[in-house]
Amino acid sequence: MKAIYHPLVFYQSKLSHNGITGYKVFEGFPRKAHKNSLRNLLNQKVCNDDLIKHLSSLFRMSLNNDERSRICDQAVDMLSPSDYQAFLHSIYLYRKLNPNQSRKLKSLCTKLSYYSATRTFTSKKTGTYTFRVAFLTLTAPQNATVRQRLKAFESFLDYIRRTAHCVYVAKKELGEESQQLHFHLLINNFIPFYIIEWKWRRLLIAQGVEWPLNAKGQPTTSHYRIEIPRSRKLIAHYIAKYMSKAYALPGECGYISCHSRILDECEESKFIENELPDKEIQAIMSKSKVIRGDYVTHVCCDLLKVKAIAPTIGALFEFQYQQFAMRLTLPQRFHEC
Repeated sequence: MKAIYHPLVFYQSKLSHNGITGYKVFEGFPRKAHKNSLRNLLNQKVCNDDLIKHLSSLFRMSLNNDERSRICDQAVDMLSPSDYQAFLHSIYLYRKLNPNQSRKLKSLCTKLSYYSATRTFTSKKTGTYTFRVAFLTLTAPQNATVRQRLKAFESFLDYIRRTAHCVYVAKKELGEESQQLHFHLLINNFIPFYIIEWKWRRLLIAQGVEWPLNAKGQPTTSHYRIEIPRSRKLIAHYIAKYMSKAYALPGECGYISCHSRILDECEESKFIENELPDKEIQAIMSKSKVIRGDYVTHVCCDLLKVKAIAPTIGALFEFQYQQFAMRLTLPQRFHEC
């Protein structure tokens, strides 16, 4: 008698800064290899325009340099030398954020803001402020080349990571009118404005940029801007949305966005069905906005505020929050300006 095969389908829940996400997990389903799958293409030495387009799309959808390097290595094995040059031309002609990358970038911005502890800093001019994250914009003089801007920006990322103790999310853009490359960053440690201005100018000059002077013969200081959001709502609805909007850049500009690796290391807790009290989930759903899909259900709420109706879930998330906050909130380097 032939055995009957039963695939396993179960529900899994994830506790995150956005709320509770429940989704179906499928295990045991046999997967059939498609004739155009990448594994089969690796064993063939044929090439056409469709294959180049397929590899190029995989490259653009990659989320990190390791995936991109793997796809380039596969292209070397699959393509002839002339076709490989065509592949390189197609991937470096332009790069853009796909919808998945945009959603991830927005989630990283809200995640950094949510788990970063509230700090205080003192300004001699305007008094004491509370601080969680800051939105930083860096531009450059018009005579700076793309290569000079990129080199200075890489050095600036290294500075805020090592010296200013910042965890960051960064993105490159072209100005709508000027078409000049500039940079946006969300950082979670305070840096005085004069330190940013001094360091950014110094890095650009080190790359050979001739710094413009004003009418008095003094260096201009208009190539940076720093904003401090006053609420999480402002971050979620303005900054995160602005940082994650779909965008394309010439290939010479390199990657569009980047972030600190520690954000990826802070993985949200996952639970299989029946591990979380169903009554508590229903209580949270009754008081929150619920988004339902075919395979995913998302409950929009702040899990730090549900302890009264869901003590178990609230305690689990509070422990996760404390662990992430401890990792993301590095010692403050600057305290006043």
